[in-house]
Amino acid sequence: MKLSDASLRQIEAAHPGRSTWLAANAGSGKTRVLTDRVARLLLDGVMPQNILCLTYTKAAASEMQNRLFKRLGRWTMLDDVTLLDELAALGVERDLGPDDIDRARTLFARAVEAPGGLKIQTIHSFCAAIQRRFPLEARVNPQFVEIDERAQNLLLDEVVEAIADGQGQSSFDGIAEHFTGPDLQKFLHAILNLDHHFDSHPGADGIWKALGLPAGYDDASLAQECFLPDDFQHIEELKALLM
Repeated sequence: MKLSDASLRQIEAAHPGRSTWLAANAGSGKTRVLTDRVARLLLDGVMPQNILCLTYTKAAASEMQNRLFKRLGRWTMLDDVTLLDELAALGVERDLGPDDIDRARTLFARAVEAPGGLKIQTIHSFCAAIQRRFPLEARVNPQFVEIDERAQNLLLDEVVEAIADGQGQSSFDGIAEHFTGPDLQKFLHAILNLDHHFDSHPGADGIWKALGLPAGYDDASLAQECFLPDDFQHIEELKALLM
């Protein structure tokens, strides 16, 4: 059977002995390439618990794991000829024989029974697992839980309501003049990304410096950066025409 150029490239990318950078459009087969690569690692005798697959989202991790277990489960039920054809379609370069058939049919059980399970997870969950193993070094409570984006946004909304109704109301009013709705969420996330500056109590000058702005930066400073001196006169003239 003659394979297309795209299929040949997928087989090449799934080769377990190569370091591969894979970039492709959505729906073009990236997940299949990754599952093929894991399957070939298992066929080559790599223990399931020694394989680590990291993705960005829980949905992607779940999809990849489901596809892999579905394939390994099918291999336990296929006849010899069909199974050899599937293994050959993965691009295995050696001559396939009875030993490969026997190994392929045991991969499902080996993957299910692997100590700690087959590690297909998100980057966040992987990092969290490391922090739980070394909580003292990471300076975190070992019982911490990860917060997802939806929960984070709900928590930010609660904080905003507390600030708006509390002692910081005057400060929040100044923010609300410029940011509302989704823009406010983006603004708060931007502040959270600078949280490494908060512990040192930098003071007003330190805050300006952290933001990459000169001390005392205000609306007039912003206007001078955005407009030429003559622009203000033109704006006033335009306002008179529009009124």
